[in-house]
Amino acid sequence: MKIAIPTNDRKTLAERSGRASEFAIIEINSEGIQSINFIENQHEKTHHNGEHNHDERHGHEDLVALLSGINIIIGRKFGPHFSRDFHNAGIKMKLTKTEIIEDAAIEIFKNIN
Repeated sequence: MKIAIPTNDRKTLAERSGRASEFAIIEINSEGIQSINFIENQHEKTHHNGEHNHDERHGHEDLVALLSGINIIIGRKFGPHFSRDFHNAGIKMKLTKTEIIEDAAIEIFKNIN
């Protein structure tokens, strides 16, 4: 299973998924975490640029494309536009209060398997 987790420091979950500096891509199976790679979030740089106002045109299609091939995205919070776009792409979203990215991946993997 491939899990994406937003992070700003490669250790903990970012507070806002769409604004994270990068995503940890974690491959996990019943034996545990097999690999962790990081992908830079260009969406944050090109779309948000410090602005917090969103309208109905705001989309995350670039993030959906960047994270294609993942099964689940885990986050602390998902905004309405982010949720809409990932839901429409058929990518499951799970919320967690766990702070460490590896712990969050293991927790969610255990809860769905």
